[in-house]
Amino acid sequence: MEQSYTTYFAEIYDDVMKNVPYNYWFRYLGDLLKYYQHQPESALELASGTSNMTLKLIELQSLNRITALDLSSAMLSKAAEKLEAELYNSQKFSNFKVQNNNSSYQLQQNKRNLTVNFKAQNMTDFHFKDKFDLIVSFFDSLNYLTDIDQLQGCFESAARSLNNDGLFIFDMNSVGRINTIEEKSFVIEGDSYECFWEDIVKAKENLWQVKLKICPDNDQLPCFEETHSERGYKIETILRLLKNSGFKAVDVYNAFSFATGKNHSDRLYFAAALDEKRLQQNQGKLKKLFYGARNRIDYFLVSLKYLF
Repeated sequence: MEQSYTTYFAEIYDDVMKNVPYNYWFRYLGDLLKYYQHQPESALELASGTSNMTLKLIELQSLNRITALDLSSAMLSKAAEKLEAELYNSQKFSNFKVQNNNSSYQLQQNKRNLTVNFKAQNMTDFHFKDKFDLIVSFFDSLNYLTDIDQLQGCFESAARSLNNDGLFIFDMNSVGRINTIEEKSFVIEGDSYECFWEDIVKAKENLWQVKLKICPDNDQLPCFEETHSERGYKIETILRLLKNSGFKAVDVYNAFSFATGKNHSDRLYFAAALDEKRLQQNQGKLKKLFYGARNRIDYFLVSLKYLF
């Protein structure tokens, strides 16, 4: 992904991705946490981008420490800008302090004290002094690790950064979806730019590439070009890499449901634990059916919203 997530793309990223249903994704994460009876006090988000999901994680009242990690300093700068705007415009927090050049925020909400940190690190090899109760990654970010050794490195870093009773929850595009994406080109017209988007699929390599050419509505600025690549992995490969990294238990779901995920599923969610018995600490089959039915209904309603 050389040249990807440039400063200019960070500026328009949220506009390009404005139809992504982050609210729904957060509700699904909440149901997973309830099902596994997990109330994390600390969370790490990998490949957090402009932190659309980080801002949602703040709503988890059990959290007192959130770290948003991304390779792109430009994306993190945009994330910090959005957090500050949220803090100034809302009444959720009575007080906040900014430290370390906008990389750390101390927030106060009644008796709750919350720290939000933005860290520029590579998700294939990250290190933190303190461990986390929850590590998450959304929006098929791990598919961007197109080399299997990179993915192994990410899982190993997650394992050493997770508390023993913690959970590692992430989503991925399935190998089936990667290979069935339709090759196409289209233009996204923003208020101050045009984005030329081209989908390229290399089925033999399980690879999906998006070529972007972003042209600002300013004759003084050049067009910017970058390529984003995602690789699909079979479930058995992901399970093997997680096991090799020290995870002892893994549940795999068809995204936004509690049904078992398959290689032909659209998007997959993985819930991994270092303790082999941790995932057995759940609310049982009836609650699983309830959460599954509720999320299927929600997913149907969300799909209708973006079809019309």
